[in-house]
Amino acid sequence: MTSARQPDSAALRRLLRAVDPDLTLVQAHALTGGVSAQVTRVDALRPDGSADSLVLRQYGAANLRNDPLSASHEYQLLTLLRAAMLPVPRPRYADESRAILPGPLLVTEFVEGTAVTGPAQLTGPCAAFTGQLAAVLASIHQAGVAAFRIPHLTDIRGIATTKIGTRPTSLDEALDEAAVREALARVWPPPQVNQPVLLHGDYWPGNTLWQDGTLVCVIDWEDAVLGDPLADLANTRMELAMLLGAAAASDFTRQYGELMPALDLTALPHWDLYAALRHAGRMTEWGLTPADLARLQAGHREFTAAALARLPSHAASVQNDLVPDTDERTVLDGGEDE
Repeated sequence: MTSARQPDSAALRRLLRAVDPDLTLVQAHALTGGVSAQVTRVDALRPDGSADSLVLRQYGAANLRNDPLSASHEYQLLTLLRAAMLPVPRPRYADESRAILPGPLLVTEFVEGTAVTGPAQLTGPCAAFTGQLAAVLASIHQAGVAAFRIPHLTDIRGIATTKIGTRPTSLDEALDEAAVREALARVWPPPQVNQPVLLHGDYWPGNTLWQDGTLVCVIDWEDAVLGDPLADLANTRMELAMLLGAAAASDFTRQYGELMPALDLTALPHWDLYAALRHAGRMTEWGLTPADLARLQAGHREFTAAALARLPSHAASVQNDLVPDTDERTVLDGGEDE
């Protein structure tokens, strides 16, 4: 978790003067759900009495260790993404001087919407929900944001290789971390067939905002990287399998693949396992209820088992096979009944 503190009224007034001297502070409150940053909604008024709502992001220590210029870099990235007509919040201000608040900060527009973190929040058919997730992810991967415009972004293969090679002092038994690490050590790195693209880095329903059944915004871009689009695909598959079950993960994979027909899926099991490894040792820190924790852990184990079953001798059969095979569907479908 970030150690950034909620700013007081005086600090917020200084911030608004920097963003737009005409803005008057009305109120502010913390937004829930952030793990890597302290996120605050700031409501203000313009001189004509109209409202202006902003989101203040104060970066956590982990982000700043990885990139001390996180604020300006995310501002730059959001600017490029909006120019590419992607649904992301409009950046309003970035500051790394620490003159306004104790650490670097980013201010964006506030976008009304609800993140989906469970089946109860779906307002329509699940296939329509996953179809929109797939369409937006494909549009991100097809946006053509040139790497030279975002030179601060690193390649996910290097990040993954470091994580796979760094063994913790204790393994997460609830998520079968030992089996995942053993398999990845045997098959990593995956074949590099697809052209690297801009990746969100943590694309899942909780980082999307919805209004009346429509995906209106993709948020939380601080984990953006470059690399194989399969990395984003695998992460979303895993999250959907945990949150909504096997059918949702299968529908999403098929829908995304239809929009990315040239994509080579040979390495998808590799990236599935890396996605699974990312949660090892972390899920218990999310503040979940025991029931929710058990449900997500069960879904994660079933997703992992499916990926392990497709490594390595069955990996060749994965190419262009967008719908999980019978064995995988059987394993994942078990998670739907949890």
